[in-house]
Amino acid sequence: MKKLFGALALLCALACAVAAQAATPQAGKPVPDAPGKGPDRVTVVSVTLEGTDSLGARLGTRLKERFNQSSLFTLNDDEEKDIPKLYLLLSTQAEFPGRPSLGSVYSVCWVFKQGKGYLGYLLARDLGVMSAEDADSLVDRLVERTDGIATKYSSLWK
Repeated sequence: MKKLFGALALLCALACAVAAQAATPQAGKPVPDAPGKGPDRVTVVSVTLEGTDSLGARLGTRLKERFNQSSLFTLNDDEEKDIPKLYLLLSTQAEFPGRPSLGSVYSVCWVFKQGKGYLGYLLARDLGVMSAEDADSLVDRLVERTDGIATKYSSLWK
């Protein structure tokens, strides 16, 4: 009987050792730090700009550049493609018409469309005032909010 318990204890110890070794990560090649473009995480985005002020045009251009550089988004302004898409509708206007370089008022709407000819659904909106110094931080906030909206409503793209 003692031999049977001894053999069972030895088998349990071996099983625990094998499980612990399988659970430890292998020291092969390092895992990349940046997220890759995976088909389930990439959101197709289209940025539409309306406005005549230079600060607003700069904001729209920087947004497009950031979406184009990001691994989480694909910038697509081609309206002919019949794919589900997240639209950023950006409208800007000079805060003071007499001093257009001082500031700009912006409005952003995030709209989802299933495809060409479908009715768009308003997902979120934002309104604010920006200056030339605030442009980069505003672009960061808008891209971050776009990612949050894309994550929250990810079931729409499936």
